[in-house]
Amino acid sequence: MTDHPPDNTGAAEISRTLSVSDLVTTTAAICDGFLTQALAKIEKATPLIKEARQFRLALKSIPEIAGLLGCEEIYEDLLSAAGLSEKARSHLEKEELESVLGEVLRAIGKRSQRGWRDELVYRFLLTKGDALGGSMRNITGAFAGRRFSEAILHALDARGIKPAVRRSSNDREKIQEIEWKGRLLLFDKPPKFFGNNIDVILLGKLSRKTPTPDLLETQTAFVACGELKGGIDPAGADEHWKTARSALERIRASFPADRCPALFFCGAAIETAMAKEIVAQLKDGRLTRAANLTVPKQVGELADWLVAL
Repeated sequence: MTDHPPDNTGAAEISRTLSVSDLVTTTAAICDGFLTQALAKIEKATPLIKEARQFRLALKSIPEIAGLLGCEEIYEDLLSAAGLSEKARSHLEKEELESVLGEVLRAIGKRSQRGWRDELVYRFLLTKGDALGGSMRNITGAFAGRRFSEAILHALDARGIKPAVRRSSNDREKIQEIEWKGRLLLFDKPPKFFGNNIDVILLGKLSRKTPTPDLLETQTAFVACGELKGGIDPAGADEHWKTARSALERIRASFPADRCPALFFCGAAIETAMAKEIVAQLKDGRLTRAANLTVPKQVGELADWLVAL
């Protein structure tokens, strides 16, 4: 592997031909994205609704709200109704959890003497709904990673290259690493010299024996880095871009000016204002490539460029 980043002049020229209108997400793509998210949310919410119905049925057998503290069979559901998420529970001892639950039940009992069952079910659903929102954000990020990694695999296949693919042990659909001759593509890894996760990192293999952790801390091995944003909601597009832009700026600042890897951005929700910023960065060289995640041709060209580096 060369000590210098590859010559990306040709790739940069191709990217500079992208216009603002090329990058802006279309209304049709936004509608398709919302539909995909809605269907995924329905699937995720179905078991939660079933749990709520079972919780409501169990509450009917309890004559007074004061009797709930001894109900071990619905204890976890009661904690949810008290507004305690699973993450919050991990920070509290059982005695502390029971104290919080007791206070909440007493407060609800005073305010809703007859409707306490309904209020507990509604509060249960609020807590579960909040958890579902967090889960959906993870799903959105995973969707972006899958679409991007599929494009990489397709680009490699088009060249007759059979890569080694390493997947998450917890989620077989999530690809963590793709390796081919002289190259290693990593997803969501935090180099120690950077401190935070980088969505996509392309490394040049120094040798087949170099461990990935060592390679990840070798700045001369970095060929390209990129940020992926899969959220489709236009209302959050600007925040997604600000987050990605800050991350890319930190990456740029972490390398000597003559050794900075090629940088790219790929997002699903791209509004006109951010498209203008992206095009400006492509023109002045701060970004080497960019693509709209909802446009297969752009994602394919981005993947083809990465594979060719």
